[in-house]
Amino acid sequence: MNKSIKFFAAVFACFATFPLFAKDIPFEDLLNNAATEVCADIEGQVKSLAILDVNTEYWAVSDYIVDELAHYFTRRLGAGNVIAHDEFTHNLISNELDYQQSGAVSDETIQEIGRELGVDCVIIGEFTESAKYWNLFIKATQVETKKVLVSWKGKVSKKDEELKFQIEKSKKSPKPKVGTKSNDAKNNEKNPLGVTVAMINERGEEVTVLHPRDVIRFKVSADKSSYLAILCTDAHKEETWLPMQSNFIRAGESRIFPDIPGAVLRVQDGIFGNESVKVYAATVESDLPNQKKMMGTRAFVFANENAETAEAIVRYRVVK
Repeated sequence: MNKSIKFFAAVFACFATFPLFAKDIPFEDLLNNAATEVCADIEGQVKSLAILDVNTEYWAVSDYIVDELAHYFTRRLGAGNVIAHDEFTHNLISNELDYQQSGAVSDETIQEIGRELGVDCVIIGEFTESAKYWNLFIKATQVETKKVLVSWKGKVSKKDEELKFQIEKSKKSPKPKVGTKSNDAKNNEKNPLGVTVAMINERGEEVTVLHPRDVIRFKVSADKSSYLAILCTDAHKEETWLPMQSNFIRAGESRIFPDIPGAVLRVQDGIFGNESVKVYAATVESDLPNQKKMMGTRAFVFANENAETAEAIVRYRVVK
């Protein structure tokens, strides 16, 4: 064998130990890698984050990416420190997240939503098509400073089975609707007694996020004179009727609860998540729910169908 043949044989043997083509990474593994690498870059800078959205033409693909990322981020940051795809966040995004034609989101909008959700970091992404691949771009922005902590890029083959399934799912059915106003707002606007309820801070400003040791105060208003019963549900779904000094509200009046002198409610430390305050109102006191028998229930039907009754609810989030 001459030298040229020997050299060719040596080169071929070297290449034979490596694959000629890189194997396409599965969609799920790609998202795992994305979360792992992003977490490594933000470690020590972020304790909580919200995954807002991944901008793409296929809604099921976007939901799949957000859900998978949330799963992996939760494993790294811990339960209660990752927010994604709950009713509160959906409505907040619908009201405030404004994509431009480029798909970009302003730093001010990111900061506003992040503060509203009570997180340190907000994550958004884009999923765009190229010739043979779909490209995923993820950006993590620190809420207070508006600093981009990390950006990440990856790609998945158009032949990926999970990706094809999610695209077909998007084509077969429309995206589940999330109204720009929550059911809470609709209840507050349309109930027949004009009863509304809002969570407020100590300055009287309406809020939707509370922190441990924050004072819990809410304002109830009514267009018609009514009797009230107020049910509080914490993040563990524990229900408690609010003790009241007076359960009567006059037409056109706004009252602050708790109303018992010296009584102060505070957010319990160590319990995080979605909580709510639900107000039942009736023009006749006997038409209010029986508070001794109703504990642990999720719905109520007034006994007298002809009575003037109403329900109003406010939901809020408790974060670290």
